[in-house]
Amino acid sequence: MMKLAILTPGFKPVPAVKGGAVEQLIEDIIDGNEANHKYDIDLYTISDSNFKNIQYKYTNLIKIKPNKENKFFKHSYFGLKSKITIALKLKIPFNYINYAMVKAFKTNYYDAVLVENNMDIYNLLLPKLNHEKIYFHLHNNIDCGDPAKTVEKTKNIINTADCIFVVSNFLKDKLEKLGAKKVKVISNAIVLEQFRQLDIKKIESIRRKYGIEKKDTVYTFVGRICSDKGIDKLILAMQAFKHQKNIKCLIVGNNFFGTSSEDRYMQHLQKIGKGLENQLIFTGYVDNKKLYEIYGISNVVVIPSQWEEVFGVVALEAMAMKLPVIAARSGALPSVLSNSCAFFVSRGNNFVFDLEKEIEKFINNPELQYKMGMAGFKRVHKFPNTALEYFDLIYNAINQ
Repeated sequence: MMKLAILTPGFKPVPAVKGGAVEQLIEDIIDGNEANHKYDIDLYTISDSNFKNIQYKYTNLIKIKPNKENKFFKHSYFGLKSKITIALKLKIPFNYINYAMVKAFKTNYYDAVLVENNMDIYNLLLPKLNHEKIYFHLHNNIDCGDPAKTVEKTKNIINTADCIFVVSNFLKDKLEKLGAKKVKVISNAIVLEQFRQLDIKKIESIRRKYGIEKKDTVYTFVGRICSDKGIDKLILAMQAFKHQKNIKCLIVGNNFFGTSSEDRYMQHLQKIGKGLENQLIFTGYVDNKKLYEIYGISNVVVIPSQWEEVFGVVALEAMAMKLPVIAARSGALPSVLSNSCAFFVSRGNNFVFDLEKEIEKFINNPELQYKMGMAGFKRVHKFPNTALEYFDLIYNAINQ
């Protein structure tokens, strides 16, 4: 039996007991392998107390305890240009989890190694490899101001990886412009059975929990609370409807990294939401396995991203729940969605005004909501719909 090492990004635990789109996809890989045993897997991940009741037959969790991590250097990793990082000219800023994960790695043990979305872990790991084939799975944009995804780091992976897996043709094109030859597109997946429709009583119960009435039209954002996601644009657009009390806006998510800049952004959102107190609802973190309940009480999903979305798992989730989408014309979103199931808003100075117009189209228009929602449900079947389908794509890419 082939031995596979999977190194997680090191931000959140896998299985995805604390959420995270990439973390959920990695969980789908190991679930798929449980259903069709092709590998004996060692999964390197942050430890979590919720793991105590989780067991796999073919995956061994190698748990890295995060409590020793030095927060100062952790923040430098997430883009804060600390003086010491600059002074030492560190190409790979110190991060306890990264180093601990690589230190725990079993040398000369695996047939293949899959590094998920963390370029620093990949580059730290390279000197420890001998005969193992190594693959990098890229889920985010490159050369976009993120110090974790620089051109220099990307080129090193291009020159050393047996293959790079990307989530969209948008990313594939960017890598090929940097000279990459071995790039494979593996679309993100959704486990369709986890996104089941709610009955009327359940919808009414959950709506009551959030102070939402039956007649209300609910616009929902799901994702990380940060400026790149454009949540402020959505809230500013909602201000146009502050006198229409039957319009509600759900903001679902939390500060992924818990940095001070994210905290300030949350404060900014609450400030610009003044006057919408009875319409704007911040739910905080919702477990991945419970997201279907949020979508089940929603009428429209809004993806107002102000950066280049390289895929957009939320788009798949919305389509799975038969919901229409309003999305920024950003990165790969137009190719994941389509004009039949989504309205697109071009980024720029008129974004908020144009977003208002698209929001208005769905108010008191259940026919349009239904028509576009069903078109999305038909489209979602073009993507992997089970953990096993997704696993098979990864397996075939490694063994082609």
